[in-house]
Amino acid sequence: MIKTLTSWRGIFALCIVCFHFAMHEFDQMTYAGVTFFFMLSGFLSAMHYDKGFNVKRFYKRRLWRIFPLHWLVLAAMIVLDLAMMHKFSYGWDLPLHVALLQSWVPNPDIYFGYSIHSWFLSALLLCIVLTPLLLRFTVKWSLNMIWIVLLLAACVLIALDLTCSSSLLSYTYVWPLARFIDYSMGIALFLTIDRLKWREKMQKISTINSSLIEVVALTVLAIFIAIHAEGGVVTEKLENAPLWWIPVALLIVVATVLNGHEGVVGKLLCLKPLLWLGGISFEIYLLQKFVNNAFCYLVAPLFGHYGIMIYDYSFACTLPLLIVTAWIVHLLMKRLVKK
Repeated sequence: MIKTLTSWRGIFALCIVCFHFAMHEFDQMTYAGVTFFFMLSGFLSAMHYDKGFNVKRFYKRRLWRIFPLHWLVLAAMIVLDLAMMHKFSYGWDLPLHVALLQSWVPNPDIYFGYSIHSWFLSALLLCIVLTPLLLRFTVKWSLNMIWIVLLLAACVLIALDLTCSSSLLSYTYVWPLARFIDYSMGIALFLTIDRLKWREKMQKISTINSSLIEVVALTVLAIFIAIHAEGGVVTEKLENAPLWWIPVALLIVVATVLNGHEGVVGKLLCLKPLLWLGGISFEIYLLQKFVNNAFCYLVAPLFGHYGIMIYDYSFACTLPLLIVTAWIVHLLMKRLVKK
């Protein structure tokens, strides 16, 4: 386990939750965070492949990880909605959400419908399905070939983002094929680190040098955040993923090569509260809307505030409730997976 990457998962998950509560100062960290999660998923898949890969076990572990929790959250959202609306208002697209296929339909009412944040799982599902085939080819390719193919795919996506309409641009944010590029970059990063023996070369690095490298990675991220915050047509067109490839990739590489030899920043990221938060980041991400809705329509009325607007004015109360709920659900899912 690379502890600093686990902590980054928790940090990015909280930033995404804050963004969904209309805290716009977290806009950049949210866009970077979504790219980070897809890239990290590919990175970890390649890491497990390197340690001995069984296709059946891979599918079982990954699909068992995402579908039970997804179905639980989706069912909870439907039950809560029925309790509030007193009628079944779901249409033909519900089966798409059950099967995690909603992100293939270029309609925001569909891919952001029901359990809104499960669009991420819908896009990730394609990556999971294609992983064995992708790894079978890439492990045989040279690094030059891998990065040339990725560069071509990236150029196609960048050209699409720069020339497409605003509605189509919004769709590329959730489009599985676009996110497959992020995922593939994660695989390429691991193969690059592994083949060039970067981790081995850092075995004797000093704490001072490790700290300097970590500061450089954070500085690069800060620069890209500043570029995005400044605005402009190009940055807005590329904010869905391309703008964040470099800083996110650098964070993953630095965390990996310095694993066990962290600097000051890495040691802070290895603190137990952050590691614990990273461990429940998946549940935090998926449960955020349900917990907020439950608070607004079940808890808040007890204090005379029935129907607080979703993601508005309820953050201080919802966040602790979300973290506790995510932790409880994480423990339950962990027991279920073990069985």
